Amino acid sequence: MDDGSASAASKEKNGNEGDDEGGTEDEYYYDDDDDGEEEEKRRLRSGPQTPNISESAKQLRRSLSVQALQDLAHMPPGQLRKSVGQKIWRPQDEEARIPGDWERLAVHVFRGGMRGFNLAFMLRGSVMLVFALIRAIRTKKVKGNAFVLALFGADNIRFSLMFASWTALYKATQNSLRLLTPLPPPKNRSSRSNQPGSGNTSGEELGSGTGAATPGAATPKSGLTELEGKSGREKAMIKAKQKRRAFMKDPRSRVWHAYVAGAVSGLAILVEKKDSRISLAQQLLVRGFEGFYNLAHARGLITIPHGAVLTFGLACGQIMYAWLNQPHTLPRSYISWITQASQVAPPATDIHRDAQYSSVAKAEKALQYFPDGTIPSPIKTSSGKLRYPNVPPSKNNRRGITGKNVAGIVEWMKRADAGEEFRTIPCELVHPWENSHLWSPVDRFLEVTRWILPVYATLHFVPAVFLRMRAFRKDPIRVFLRSLFGSVRSSSFLGVFVIIFQTIFCAAHDAYAKIIADPALSAATPTWVKDFLTSTAVHWLAGFATCLSLFVEHSRRRTELAMYVLPKGMESAWSVARQRSWVPFVPGGDLLLTSAGMSLVMGTYAQNPEHLSGLVRRVVYQFVGRN
Repeated sequence: MDDGSASAASKEKNGNEGDDEGGTEDEYYYDDDDDGEEEEKRRLRSGPQTPNISESAKQLRRSLSVQALQDLAHMPPGQLRKSVGQKIWRPQDEEARIPGDWERLAVHVFRGGMRGFNLAFMLRGSVMLVFALIRAIRTKKVKGNAFVLALFGADNIRFSLMFASWTALYKATQNSLRLLTPLPPPKNRSSRSNQPGSGNTSGEELGSGTGAATPGAATPKSGLTELEGKSGREKAMIKAKQKRRAFMKDPRSRVWHAYVAGAVSGLAILVEKKDSRISLAQQLLVRGFEGFYNLAHARGLITIPHGAVLTFGLACGQIMYAWLNQPHTLPRSYISWITQASQVAPPATDIHRDAQYSSVAKAEKALQYFPDGTIPSPIKTSSGKLRYPNVPPSKNNRRGITGKNVAGIVEWMKRADAGEEFRTIPCELVHPWENSHLWSPVDRFLEVTRWILPVYATLHFVPAVFLRMRAFRKDPIRVFLRSLFGSVRSSSFLGVFVIIFQTIFCAAHDAYAKIIADPALSAATPTWVKDFLTSTAVHWLAGFATCLSLFVEHSRRRTELAMYVLPKGMESAWSVARQRSWVPFVPGGDLLLTSAGMSLVMGTYAQNPEHLSGLVRRVVYQFVGRN
């Protein structure tokens, strides 16, 4: 295979990490002592294989026997946790078992599908239960069936069936292609030792690395006898070779098998609801592109400094432009989430679009800021002046309105009713609870960070407990503190994101308002400057500038965040392009995107799993394993 040297070098660099994540899947090794096709077939038959139907039945009867239950009851707690944990969570050093015939393949596919269903059901159910609990705490309302639906709802069942189908389809296709591929011509030891770069150029290296003697010697040593009389370094080399043998894969495997199997397994997306397919397809496609880029970068073909940050900025530029000006190009739930995260009153975006596209502001929409749609009457102060009182929070104005901003809103409404044209929205409607432009970003940062902290705490603590259970059991205090710091750091990232966009947005509109209010300054300012300050280009640039907030996050999470927002930005850009007839309609696009993305992901996983993101690599390993 053409990827063997790259994978071997990667494994040498990463040590045990390659084994933990399936790094040896892309390599195959010929036994140095097999000299013919019959010996190769014998080695494959004697290697670790999946059980057939009768063997599976025996294993099941043995597991459910009274003796097995008694052994389980008397098992020490530590050993019991390890035994049960390995049944649920795939151990990092699991031995690769390869089906050698069609009967074993059928059992292998069935077991893989069942495991995929159980694992997906457990993971998604756990996360949804936590979210349901957070929702109950926030709303202080506990619905009787909320927790039941979170675990046993139709969405969780469908999600689990999708993962089961993906696992089964991939294993069936990949192993079927392998079984249909003939064995390569056998290579004897002498021919390999003469090849450049084979690594078998000296008798000492052959002896220490494989335990093989010179041609014509007796049968090779194996097992513990191979270690007799060896130094510490030689023993380490022999054990490493034995470990590679334990994870040997069938030499009939090819890299393109994984690409084809990944494309076929994309059919599993049809199990999901149609509304959910496009988002899953986009995520898979960008993950595939991520692996492809990392693979090309490792080979020196392409290098982009701070590529994740720039990708994040490009995606967020499109997303924030769409949120303000083209909301129909984003999912409704995502629009609602951005509005909540921005802490902006929902009517503000509608008023902005009226001013942006028609220059006619509908003053009555500002009444939604006030409880019952009524503007409070001004009150007389001790000095005899009239001022508006502060307005309490309402459904559309979660933090209330200061008296000064009430006066500004009333003045703006009078001008709008008089027919004056507006190209911007006043800052009194953007942050009505705060008068100061300088303090408003600080206030917004604190509010956004506090609002999102429970969500990020869940995203940090759940993987720390379930995905790194061994480290959590070993040192729970350290894991807790690291998760807490990560939660605060991620929440601060979103707070910085919001204040960057808000500051640029308000600064541009406030500058335009000051220019228009001063006739001399307005006459001296070029028209293109005024047009730019009120154009949608400012919104896109403000969205792009939010990429600076990514430097608050840990460098390892920057790529994850970029891959999260990229599908949303791509979806919006595609919708705008379709709206303007720049691109044609593609039928079945969600399935095509899924197959293409899954092909890239599984092809990268089969060659160099470390080029996938840590989360994707671990998820694929848990569902697919080393085969």
